[in-house]
Amino acid sequence: MRSVLLGAAAPAIFIATTYAQSILGPPSEANHFIETPKGWVHPKTPWGEPDIQATLNMMQAAGVPLERCANSYRFGGPPCDMNKKWWTEEEYHQRITAARGRGDLGRQLIEKGEFGRALLSGVTDPSTPQRQTNLIVDPPNGLLPDLTPEAKRRALEMGSSWALPGEDPVYEDALSFDFWDNCRSRGMPSSMMPYRYNGGFKIWQAPGVVVFDLEMIHDARVIFTDGRPPLSSAHKHYMGDSKGHWEGNTLVVETTNYKEGPPLINLAVVGSPPGNRFPVSDTMKTTERITHLNDDMWLYEIKTEDPIILTRPFTVRYPMRNDPTYEWWEYGCHEGNTIVQNYGSTSRHEREHPAPEPPAKTAQVSADVANALAGRWVGRPRIATIDLDIELGFTRNPDGTVQGTLIGTNLGKIDKPLREFTMKERRMNFELPNTQPWTFAGELAADGNSIVGTVNSAQGGLPVTFRKR
Repeated sequence: MRSVLLGAAAPAIFIATTYAQSILGPPSEANHFIETPKGWVHPKTPWGEPDIQATLNMMQAAGVPLERCANSYRFGGPPCDMNKKWWTEEEYHQRITAARGRGDLGRQLIEKGEFGRALLSGVTDPSTPQRQTNLIVDPPNGLLPDLTPEAKRRALEMGSSWALPGEDPVYEDALSFDFWDNCRSRGMPSSMMPYRYNGGFKIWQAPGVVVFDLEMIHDARVIFTDGRPPLSSAHKHYMGDSKGHWEGNTLVVETTNYKEGPPLINLAVVGSPPGNRFPVSDTMKTTERITHLNDDMWLYEIKTEDPIILTRPFTVRYPMRNDPTYEWWEYGCHEGNTIVQNYGSTSRHEREHPAPEPPAKTAQVSADVANALAGRWVGRPRIATIDLDIELGFTRNPDGTVQGTLIGTNLGKIDKPLREFTMKERRMNFELPNTQPWTFAGELAADGNSIVGTVNSAQGGLPVTFRKR
């Protein structure tokens, strides 16, 4: 009987050691080109568990977009290779050299005593170039998987502080904002991805327990490693119920019992879908692996599964450096915060006293361009979470000029003239007439059947093609 049991357990042991062996050793794609020196001995805690305690800084990878090529959505910008997962060693060193000369504006301002400007500049969180071109390592194309129809329905119902292209949000109270902006939670797996700021991540350990302490929203995830069973499904939390175990020196954390509400991914992650509308369901499960590679570096991975929301799982992986000097400022999100109140009162005033639209701008174009543009056009920007159709109308005037109108989106009618509308030959620029500006830059195709370009805002850029109705 003992032999049978040992034989049955062998595959699990093999899998556990294989994962650790695949990422430790010489630089390779498996360990993100971070070497584990020969003879390096993994530290142990006084009670004998692998010691992975550290003060890590997620912001070091904040310049790496979530999706591949997400930072390249700029009309007329350089092409981006969707098959390129890694920067070459030469490209990486060029980026490191460029970053080395920029300095740390936050620290410089602190030394001058300009603490307010230091906080606004990002304090001590400058990002560091990485070898990877994006955070998603699976699917292999580096893109988020398609969402289910149910997920897109839920996304439309989510409150958000951030407008989609062609949308006018209504702010009434704190619930008009998403979970991140009203300081409730960044949710999962978003909380474990590089931020735009406040990216501190401390790991604490005690016998049978590991704590992931997060600077943003000051969430602390308590992960028991003593073998206790998960909580019953009746107990749901925004950060879920986490249980951990050790595979060699790698901590594996499985989390279930998620409570619906916070977005699965939000705008704190560079290259994430605009609008902060990425739902989760209470069936979501995340599996994390964190490995101590050498004295300075840790490799973190999180796989997200949610059959109600995602058509397949996706995995994010990136390295972090231990930084004992990292300055961890209190994340006092609520204290003295009048922004939510001010947004609500301003939104109500603007709806009760709408400002007159500026006069429509016209553009002088050739007769063939004017004729091709005249009519209605519909485009759907690539947004992972929502199918958003934008409808434009162009009118040819008797003097040969054209003017444009945002007729509306499938979220509602707008019927306002395009702002700052200009054309040079077939090139076109305008701003959508909404409370949060989205600009468009593109070009009327030679055959006159499509307008190809990008829409851009503070949330990032999105490719879009308008076609004539």
